[in-house]
Amino acid sequence: MSAAHDVRARARHAVVAALLTGVVVLGLPLALVAATAAAGAPGAPAAAPSSSPTDTASTTADPTDPPATTSPATPQTGAFEVDDAQLRWAVNDETNNRAFAPGTVNFLSAGKVPDPGRGGQTIVDGAWRGTGTRAWQATAGDVRIEKQRPDGGFATATWPGLSTTVAGTTMSGTNGPFSGHQVVLDGGTGQVDADAGTATITWRGSFSVVYYSGMTFFTVSDPVLTVTRTGATLRATLAGYASSMEDQSIWRPVPPRQVDLANLPRVDLGRAGGFVATPRYLGVRHDGTGDDPAQVRTGPAWGAFPASYLAFMRDVGSAAYWYSSGGSADAHKVPEPIAVSYEAGAPVEPPTDPVTETPEPGGTASPTTPVNPTPPPSPSPSVPARPPAPALPPQPSASTPPPDLTGPGGSAAAATSAPGPAHAAPTVYAHASSDTATAPGPHSGLHWTWFAGSALLLAAAAVTLLSNRVKGPA
Repeated sequence: MSAAHDVRARARHAVVAALLTGVVVLGLPLALVAATAAAGAPGAPAAAPSSSPTDTASTTADPTDPPATTSPATPQTGAFEVDDAQLRWAVNDETNNRAFAPGTVNFLSAGKVPDPGRGGQTIVDGAWRGTGTRAWQATAGDVRIEKQRPDGGFATATWPGLSTTVAGTTMSGTNGPFSGHQVVLDGGTGQVDADAGTATITWRGSFSVVYYSGMTFFTVSDPVLTVTRTGATLRATLAGYASSMEDQSIWRPVPPRQVDLANLPRVDLGRAGGFVATPRYLGVRHDGTGDDPAQVRTGPAWGAFPASYLAFMRDVGSAAYWYSSGGSADAHKVPEPIAVSYEAGAPVEPPTDPVTETPEPGGTASPTTPVNPTPPPSPSPSVPARPPAPALPPQPSASTPPPDLTGPGGSAAAATSAPGPAHAAPTVYAHASSDTATAPGPHSGLHWTWFAGSALLLAAAAVTLLSNRVKGPA
């Protein structure tokens, strides 16, 4: 019995050893194959996105930049002639402002705004409401109106942009931000003597200054710049129409005449490319006559435009809009700097306004006006009521809230009439694997453990079965 028992034991041990060897030999390759298959399975998780943007080209075309504004590096010396000089001026902030009458704005136009035929008329969508005659232009010969862009550059003005700020938002009040427009005249001819400090430059062309969307306006033609050693004067021919706040049927032409648009301090003609100078205004006294409100000579913004300019505006009926009269718009009457470039193709850096607001998405609203709006009465007790005479609507006090810009019938102006500012290209993030990779499922990455476990269970069952067969009955 002992010998037979030993034989059975050795046989059993041999079988067990063979099975274990088979399990190791077969199980290890199966586990490796399963692990390899799991690594390339569709259910493998995608790598986390990179936190840094990739350098990809934007599909949005950048707007065309205006001519470079970098001045020539070499200073001007001696006497020389100019045949394409440029004059650039925003006039003042009030000329780029929302007006106090409901639904009206102040703006610049290239060329001469035509006679509407009677008083109380407004310009809507670039044409006189009463006649449909084209009244606003962005360009006329060598004259154009440009609007400042959010990046500080300039582009040709559009009708919708007259009622929006530099950032593209609708002007919502009468204290800024403003529309940021400037009139530009090219083709100036004349002589400059940088050493002597003298110059004479003449421009041919006209532009119009329009207030209350056309209820009052005047034209400026053929400006001439005269420079001496002590200062400079910008003169032009002005023409316009007299109107009355109390009686809008009053509308008569004011004969053209030469006036001083601006008196400048001493300028540096030797500066490379041209110069930028701010007209005299602050501290300039104006002794009004007749029914003109008295000049207010307190505060940081008191002053006046030149006397001949104010005399013309008195005939038009808007003198109080060009000197400090105590109204809420006094700070906006101060003239903006004037830029003179000896070559239009290489202009000096134009003056710009800072942009501190966020552009509205989408388009910009068009300036629309109600049907011949009636100017609001002045709530300011400091400005006496005027008898029926040529006059602009008086300026409300700072406490008077401005009316909303609305279209005919009181509906809000459409916000899709013109494209808004270009948006920056979106940031693109790089992914390490395909976008079609799915999230890891409950079996992803675990195939080899399932195969190995199954093989070991089968091996254990086989060992038990064979062991019982070899052992036999006791």
